Amino acid sequence: MTSVRPATERLLPDGIRLVAAFEHTGAAVHLVHHLKYRGLTSFARLVGEVLSERVTPAPLVPIPRAWSRRYKHGVDPAQEIADALGEIWGLPVLHALERPLHARRRAGRNHGAPVTAFRSRGAVSAPIHVVDDVITTGATARAAVAAIGQNKLESVLAANVVPRVSSLSPK
Repeated sequence: MTSVRPATERLLPDGIRLVAAFEHTGAAVHLVHHLKYRGLTSFARLVGEVLSERVTPAPLVPIPRAWSRRYKHGVDPAQEIADALGEIWGLPVLHALERPLHARRRAGRNHGAPVTAFRSRGAVSAPIHVVDDVITTGATARAAVAAIGQNKLESVLAANVVPRVSSLSPK
C-alpha cells in the first residue's frame, strides 16, 4: 500500500465548503473500504482527529447509510466518523436526516445515477457540519444539504475525497 495524502479544502458546485481528511487514493481507498464493509472504526477515529484540527467545532449531522446496507455490513461509516469527531469536540451528533430502507448503490457504480432524496427529521440550528465517508461527485452531500438547508451549513466533512471533485486552494 502507498501512503495516505492529505486532502485540500474544496468547493462543491453549489458553493458548499468541503473538508476531507484524505485524498481517495492509495492506502486511504483501502482504509475507507475497510471502514465501510468490515467495520474498521479505528479509521473513523483517525479521520475525526485530522478533521478536528481543520474546522471550527459545530454540531454534526451524518449522512445516513441506507438501512439495507447498514444491516448487511453492520456499520454506518458517516455515523462512525461523526461519533468520533463529536467525542473529540464534546459536541452532539444530530440525527437530522432520514433515508429510505433501500437506495440505489452508488459506490463503485454509475455516479450519474440519481441520488435518493433525503428527508429532514426536524429543524437544526446553524451552523452544522454534514458528515460523509467519501465524496466522489458531491451529489449525495448536496442532496443531504438540500434536505437540511444550505443556510444552516458550516461545511461538509468527509474521510476521503476523489481528486477530480471541484477544488479551491487550501485556506
